[in-house]
Amino acid sequence: MTDPLSFPDLPRSELDRSIEELIARANDVKLSQSRLRALLRATQAVVEDIDLSMVLRRIVEAAVELVDAEYGALGVISADGHGLEAFIHVGMDDGAVGRIGHLPEGHGLLGAVIVTPQPIRLEHISADPRSSGFPDGHPKMDGFLGVPIRVRGVVYGNLYLTNPRRGSFSDEDEQLVGALAATAGSAIDHARILVEARTRERWMTSSAEIAIALADSDAQRAYATLADELISRSDSELLTILVPGHEPGTVHVAAARGEGSAALDGADLPSATTLATDVLASGESLIAAPGHIGPARPSDPLSLTRGQVAGPTICIALTDGRTVWGVLIAARLPGRPSFTRTDLEVGIDLGERISVALALARARADQQRVTVLEDRGRIARDLHDHVIQDLFGTGLELQSLAPILPDKDRARLDEAVTRIDRVIAQIRKIVFALTPPADSRSASVRHRILDIAADASKALPNPVNVSFSGPVDLFVTGVLADEVTAVARELLSNIVKHSGATETDVTLAVDDKDIRVDVGDDGIGIPGGVRRSGLSNLTARAVALGGTMFVTSSANGTRVEWHIPIPDSEGGHG
Repeated sequence: MTDPLSFPDLPRSELDRSIEELIARANDVKLSQSRLRALLRATQAVVEDIDLSMVLRRIVEAAVELVDAEYGALGVISADGHGLEAFIHVGMDDGAVGRIGHLPEGHGLLGAVIVTPQPIRLEHISADPRSSGFPDGHPKMDGFLGVPIRVRGVVYGNLYLTNPRRGSFSDEDEQLVGALAATAGSAIDHARILVEARTRERWMTSSAEIAIALADSDAQRAYATLADELISRSDSELLTILVPGHEPGTVHVAAARGEGSAALDGADLPSATTLATDVLASGESLIAAPGHIGPARPSDPLSLTRGQVAGPTICIALTDGRTVWGVLIAARLPGRPSFTRTDLEVGIDLGERISVALALARARADQQRVTVLEDRGRIARDLHDHVIQDLFGTGLELQSLAPILPDKDRARLDEAVTRIDRVIAQIRKIVFALTPPADSRSASVRHRILDIAADASKALPNPVNVSFSGPVDLFVTGVLADEVTAVARELLSNIVKHSGATETDVTLAVDDKDIRVDVGDDGIGIPGGVRRSGLSNLTARAVALGGTMFVTSSANGTRVEWHIPIPDSEGGHG
């Protein structure tokens, strides 16, 4: 019987090793091909979308799948290079996000990747001295891989991957994620260019439509029209238009729309409370990135906040080429994307177009006002030259008949003449109101009160009833006229905004001792517990001038009496 075939021991061991090496190399080739195919799939997933927010999320999802990590994130570096302005994460459920309370801001190990934009690979996060630990409720994380994403040579953000399911990240993982990051940079650049192009196109169309809307708008409604148009077209939650305030050290919110606008619309704010005041002074538009409220960044009433975090804000100077007449402020909620350089450039161009449109609207309103004033002057002349003279002549003729009439008829005749005198006085008052002053800056206090009442009447069911008593134009001049008109403006503004009144009256009276402004309405009264900051300011004005103010309010209406003494000949107050 023939012996079975056999091989010597030593050659057989060498053959086994050779076979094992071949199998290992084949497996390596297979794994490399598999990972290259995964990189190609990841690259395709990243570049096939054009929406920037979707591109960023797909980059994270592709990176997590590529290296088989449990968690992944992409932190977008803020415009100033300090911290993160956006953080897109994958792997954590909503419950974990809610327990953490806020997203990372770019400190600790995440900040290290920002400061030193080179790949960082760690087997254990906790062992690295740069790690600042995790907040309560944060899932456990161990292995770490951070890789920067560059757009046109500038670091745009960083990819963060943790908890590799194969135990630890390898050199090959780092190379694969680095290759993905290079592709991601191109995809982000492409998406940003497309976003900028669409933004410019959208606002070019919108600015033309807004200009047309302003051209068709009444000058008094121009700010409101502008705010309505902008809030409907902008990607912001709050939009305000700021102009210089009526009083020194204040700014005035000419219009506000969006979240929290009810408390801002028409409000006067201390200049120091808002960043927009700097833009109003300098004419330099700016972007305020999101950030924490604190000593270095006080709370701004024209930005949107959640807790102690302020959202992105952009302030656009509105200028006519010589002076800055206003500021347009758009604000987003915390967590929303920051405004970009493109937004700033588009906003500046829009501001210039708005200024031109508003200038045209004001010019048209001035032209209409001149026409109205000319008509008023003509009517006033006719009333003075013809109607009053005819009535006066009729009165004299009737008085000439008195001596030949019986006593009972003479009394009736005297009543008729008295009525004619009252009619003449009323017509003279109308003539005075219709006659335009030669210079608006030197307008009498009568004209100024009548103009304020006319403006308020546009927002009330019935015109404001205005009356004057005593030599008001003789004693109420200069600074006193400014004080009196400011009081009337504030009180009528309160009535328009809060009272719900149908009937309103204003009286300016001067006697031998006092100047009195009396404003009343039949509205709902002043609710209890409501802050009376405006009325407190008016009281302080009166006290500073040696006077006082009385407020009477009920469910049937409100009456405010503001009194100050007439200054003595040396300029003091009695």
